[in-house]
Amino acid sequence: MPHTPVVTIIMATYNRSNIVTYAIQTVLSQTEQDWELLVIGDHCTDNTADVIASFNDPRIRFINLPANIGEQSGPNNVGLKQARSEFIAFLNHDDLWFSNHLAACLDTIRLTTADLVFGVCALVMPDGQVNIGEVMPDSKYHPAYFIPASGWLFRKEIVNEVGYWLSYRAIWLYPSHDWLRRVYRKGKRIVPIRQLTWLAIPSGNRKNSYSERQSEEHAYYFSQISTNPAFKEELLTKVVFDQREQQSRFEGGKLMWQGAKNTIKKRFIALGLTPVELRFMWQFWWKGKALDKLRQTRGLPKLNRNE
Repeated sequence: MPHTPVVTIIMATYNRSNIVTYAIQTVLSQTEQDWELLVIGDHCTDNTADVIASFNDPRIRFINLPANIGEQSGPNNVGLKQARSEFIAFLNHDDLWFSNHLAACLDTIRLTTADLVFGVCALVMPDGQVNIGEVMPDSKYHPAYFIPASGWLFRKEIVNEVGYWLSYRAIWLYPSHDWLRRVYRKGKRIVPIRQLTWLAIPSGNRKNSYSERQSEEHAYYFSQISTNPAFKEELLTKVVFDQREQQSRFEGGKLMWQGAKNTIKKRFIALGLTPVELRFMWQFWWKGKALDKLRQTRGLPKLNRNE
């Protein structure tokens, strides 16, 4: 019988062959090596297939969709249907894992018997500032917080109850945010990991990131992750010092605004509401327009909402 890997990793990609190689290499560098990687192309027309084939690793499979869907729900659902493992993880093609990501997630989900766990991310902003992603108060997840899919690891069995990702046309939230909220509403146990396990370089706040095939930041941070043993410590130290400098300069407006946002978020949580969904309803007026806005920033055309 063929071997069933411990983890299936799903990576949706579209015409970013110059950066997908960095994400894949961080998978290859994991301390946990019992995995399969399904790279699902959203009808890629560049040399993505050649780049993936160059790894010559039987654990990596490339499936290129016959038509472009234009967002992650389609490719990720194909990956979910193809997954063979007990546990599933997502990795966006422009994100990078530290070498302990899978091991930390597996240790936590087994120890806690959770249904889904997620690690903390280092979020690289366009100006070079590094922020730490959402940290849950009292280590309890709530949909008021946005947790990107690259940090998740979950039990495959919950897909049977929660279902697949919904199309952006059917929801106000981004598809990943919506799916995690559905996990939460099904009463599944979601456990945050209080460790930095991955790094995000978001394309959604970098103008023309797709059309210009931006890759310099990915090359730099991949080099640091793969060659600098002290990189994670240096990154966390930078975050701490940047925050202390901000406090020392007494940037009162920023601190007061952050405090006000936290207070508002707590009240939304108490009411069982998701503030970003309400903001998207008010800002965009119809479902899916938030994703169109992201595509515009990335230098991609709007999607045909009638297809």
